[in-house]
Amino acid sequence: MTTVHWAGRHRRPVTGALLAAPPDFDTPLPAGYPTLEALTENGWTPVPRTPLPFPSIVAASMNDPLADFDRVAGLAAAWGSRLENLGSVGHLNPVCGYGEWSRAEEFIRALGRTPSAASD
Repeated sequence: MTTVHWAGRHRRPVTGALLAAPPDFDTPLPAGYPTLEALTENGWTPVPRTPLPFPSIVAASMNDPLADFDRVAGLAAAWGSRLENLGSVGHLNPVCGYGEWSRAEEFIRALGRTPSAASD
């Protein structure tokens, strides 16, 4: 989420952003993760719902324990992001078996080819 908060505070040239498996900070996270109160105290909530000023892709899992897919789809729509359904892959982190993630490079290359990125 830091990208979304950052984008609301800064105006610097950005070619694009890949938001991989953004968590849903508006609902309680599973045990072992920060509470809603801690997220609020540290500035993570509310989650901005304004369009990002640069191209973006949200890559989301159908069974991410940190976010319901439909809620992430709503965030992607609010941000003006292209939504990529990764299928049922859990959360994109080492605990779920992820290390290097080659699809990230595919998405980053796609962001580099977007019309607004090409005109900068």
